[in-house]
Order: sequence, then structure tokens, then C-alpha cells
Amino acid sequence: MDNRNGKRMMAAACRYASCRFALNYCMYGDMLSDRNEDSDSLKAFQKSFHQLMGEYLNNRCDIEKIDELRNQIIRETEAASAYLDCFRIYEYVLNRLEGRFKESLPVYEDSQVIDAIMGYIVSAKETAIQNERIKSVLEQLPLRFTKAKFSAIVSQALSIYEGTDQKSLKQVLKMLRSESMLDLPENMQESQPVLWEMLKKLRDADYKNLTEEQFHELLNCLTLAEEKLSVLSSDCMMMMDLVNDFYVICLTRKDTLMDSQEEALIHGIVESVYQSLEQDESVFHPEMEERLVQMEGRQERYYEQWSRYDLSDLDVLNSNEEGRADYQLLRKIDLLLSTSSFMSLEEEVPEPGDDILLSRKAVEEMCAPFLHDLEESWKSMPKCVMRSVMAKLLAVLPMFFTSSDEIREFIGGCLSACTDLPEKTARIQLIHELMESEDAFV
Repeated sequence: MDNRNGKRMMAAACRYASCRFALNYCMYGDMLSDRNEDSDSLKAFQKSFHQLMGEYLNNRCDIEKIDELRNQIIRETEAASAYLDCFRIYEYVLNRLEGRFKESLPVYEDSQVIDAIMGYIVSAKETAIQNERIKSVLEQLPLRFTKAKFSAIVSQALSIYEGTDQKSLKQVLKMLRSESMLDLPENMQESQPVLWEMLKKLRDADYKNLTEEQFHELLNCLTLAEEKLSVLSSDCMMMMDLVNDFYVICLTRKDTLMDSQEEALIHGIVESVYQSLEQDESVFHPEMEERLVQMEGRQERYYEQWSRYDLSDLDVLNSNEEGRADYQLLRKIDLLLSTSSFMSLEEEVPEPGDDILLSRKAVEEMCAPFLHDLEESWKSMPKCVMRSVMAKLLAVLPMFFTSSDEIREFIGGCLSACTDLPEKTARIQLIHELMESEDAFV
């Protein structure tokens, strides 16, 4: 790739990002005008973004401020993801307890349940789908493992990393620590204090002696938390898409020639939305609607232009002094326009030893701190929460079964070991619902 192609790529990126930004900014402004103030979960970010837009319309563009805002949204999203992981664990707990407060419960034969589950698993023709079904079932089974037994299962599952590089296992262990609530973002309480209080309420509940009234109170708390998280996640995604496109515009606009009429059209939309937000007025009016009609098809056309370029040979630019700056810029633009909206823009630097292939002993040594911390965390957890964490981990661990007989034996062992009939019935019903919903979908 020569420098001229690099410039063409930047121009295509700028036009695509500009069109998409104008349309999304319009939708964003309309969303804010309809939003109740109490439900606005990203006020600080919206204020910062509004200030950046004001500077941009006055021909000022501060890349450092855009980058900082983007990183703040990433941290907010990581906190939201951690909340979601935690609330799912307590959702499992409450689902297990629901049977306590039902007057009558259906009776299931273990052998019939096992046959139905195995039929559901093996009916999938592709191995990948079978594995997903296995994990879905594992997440819903009633579990009765000792800490040592469960640690042995984890060790067995992670033993597949023998012979792989150290980096791969590091990434998996990081994910497992997050899923088991061992490593939570430091900004969780500060970023979302209402969600923090909801999580604290679920953590502090006395599940062993829970009354029906308390159960429904916790269930309502969980439902409200999920609604708030849905809004928060949607806001983070919308804000990040805007920031990413705005980032690309600021990186490329000064070196890109655009059609003067198109430039005026896009600028008019952005300025109109900005002024509507400034004056707390509706974004949509006859003039705006006319502008949006003129925008039809432009985003798709410029996306086709951008996607035609092959980024695989960017290293050619990086190999010479003259093209290195363009390489770094295009690498960043490519990340900003990718489907991985929250990806870090920093170039990854390998750590010493990451490419070393692991022995069985090395795998065990790397896993040991995680297993130790996991067991320590369980000492202060109610058993029902501990079992929920186990179920969550089973659903994300690498597949550790080697045959269908092993799967059948594992499922049968979980069912026979659970003597709590309401819990067992609740789990079986959830598995049936899972199987029925997938059959309906298919």
C-alpha cells in the first residue's frame, strides 16, 4: 500500500463517519428530548460531549478530550458489565428459591429428565451447537459439589491449555475472575450508586430464612436493576458510537476534500441538533426532515467505499519512516469503525513470556491463585450464592466432557444429589423452558 492509497482510505473513512455521525446524532438528540431526567444515566458524559460539539462547530477539535471521554465510557461500560454479571448470579439464586413458595409442585422422574436433556443435546447436528446446549444445561442444573470437587472440575477443564501460549490462559483466567465476582471494577459504587444499593440488598439477604414477601421484594429489586442496566447499556452503546465516529472525523477531516453541498448538509444537521439541545427544543422540524431525506443512501454508499479497502497490508506503510504516521492513524481509524466499539486504541505490547508454551505443571501454577481466591470468597457466601457462582463458571469453562456417557453421568449425578425438591423442580422446569424455547425458535 502506498501513501496515496492511505490518503484515499482516510477520505473514505471521513465521509462514512461523517454521514453516520450526522444521522446518529439526530437520533441521539431526539432520544434526549424524550428522556425523563431521572432516567438519564450518562449525564456527565452527555455534558462533556455537548461541550465538544460546541467546540467542533467553532472549528476547534481536541483529540485528547475525545480520547478521555471515550475511555470514561469504556470504564462505565465495564462497570455495567460487572453489575450484569453479579445480578445474573442472584437471578439464579432467586430462580432456585421460587419453588419454596408454590403450593404444589410437579413430580419428575430423573431418568426421563436425563433422556430429554440428552435428546436435546445430541439432536444438534453441529458440534459447536451441541457444546452451547451443554453449557446452557449446566448453568441450570442443581449443583451439590464440595469446594475441592469443583476446583478439580475447573482444573480439568483448564488443562486443555497445556501446550498453548501463556497469553491465552491469562485471558481466560481474567474472564473467570470477573464471572465469579472476584475482580470487580473499582468505580462500580461511584458510577451507579442506585445499582450498588440494589446489589447490596441482594448480597445482604438472608436466603436461608427468606419469607415469601421478602422473596418478591428481592425479585422486584432484580427486575428494576435489569431495567436500569438495559437503559445504561443502550446509552453507553449509543454514546460510544457517536464518540467513535466523531473521533474519526477529527482525525481525518483536515486532510479530506468533501463536496461542498454535502459538507453543508451534514454541518447543517449537526448544528441544528446542537442548537435544539442547547435550547431544549425538539430536534425534528420540517427543515430537518428535508435534510434527512437528502441523506438517504449516502451512509451505505460511503460504507461500501470504505469496506473495499484491504487493511491487511498496513504493515507496508509501517515499514518505512514516511508512512509510519499514516499507518498509526489508519490502524486507529480501523478500530474506531470496527464492530468492536469499545476496543482499546492502544497498540498491544506483548508481555515477556506470553508466547511460551505451557506445560501441565505451568497451567496448574497459573490456575492456583484463581482457585485459592475462589474458595476464599465462598467462605463468606451463602451456599445458594456459592452454587450460583459454580453454575455460572460451568457455563463459561472450556468443555471438559469427552463423551456423551460422561455428560449423562454428570447430569444424573447433579439431579440425584439434590434433595431439595422445590429447588430441583425449579431447575428442571427452567431446563424444559430452555429446550422448548429453542425448539420454537428453530
